Amino acid sequence: MKVLPKILAITTMLVSIASCTHQKVLVNRGTDDDITCDEIREERIKMESLIRDIHDKTGISGRNVGMALLFWPGVIVNEMNASDAENLANERLSVLANLYRKHGCAKSK
Repeated sequence: MKVLPKILAITTMLVSIASCTHQKVLVNRGTDDDITCDEIREERIKMESLIRDIHDKTGISGRNVGMALLFWPGVIVNEMNASDAENLANERLSVLANLYRKHGCAKSK
């Protein structure tokens, strides 16, 4: 019966880590062709904010220090998730830049 508390503790830690993952975005969306210039600008701001948020929660951050104290593999998971989320956000920014040019948004300011 001593195994059950250990399994419960490990499961709790894994669920906690999973709930702390970084927000990931869709790189391409079905509505991209209908997006307006203002919506592109707004979404670019959101993506840049998301990237800043990812940077704030990685490296030597409170989040990683807390995870290191409680469950050190969580730091590795956090860094891997952050890298994936940042790559997706940067890809989305690239798509938005292409849409910005395609829609002639620079001219419509």
